Amino acid sequence: MFPFESIAKLFSFNFDEKYCIEIEFSIKGYPKYQFCWMGKMPDKENTEKELYWYGLTSDGSEAYDYDNFQDFYSAPIFDGKSIKEIWDKVDLLSIDGCDPKERLAVYL
Repeated sequence: MFPFESIAKLFSFNFDEKYCIEIEFSIKGYPKYQFCWMGKMPDKENTEKELYWYGLTSDGSEAYDYDNFQDFYSAPIFDGKSIKEIWDKVDLLSIDGCDPKERLAVYL
């Protein structure tokens, strides 16, 4: 398990408006939140900004975009709770298609 501070630091990484980060995760005890995604990417409409996003269900019915990290991590989208509130139940499956430990070491 990675502390929330590690992910916060990862999301603060500057990608020079060219790259994105994609994290696959699941949430223990939440059957509908398995094989979810979250990430950060440049805003195509305003290249000086970044978008933080979730894709929680494969049908796209639970997809969310935020223009700042605070709104992203505090949004009550997991049955009324934020990702920060349930972080102890989050299981990181991959970061950019790689092993989470290895990839976090690169960013941090």
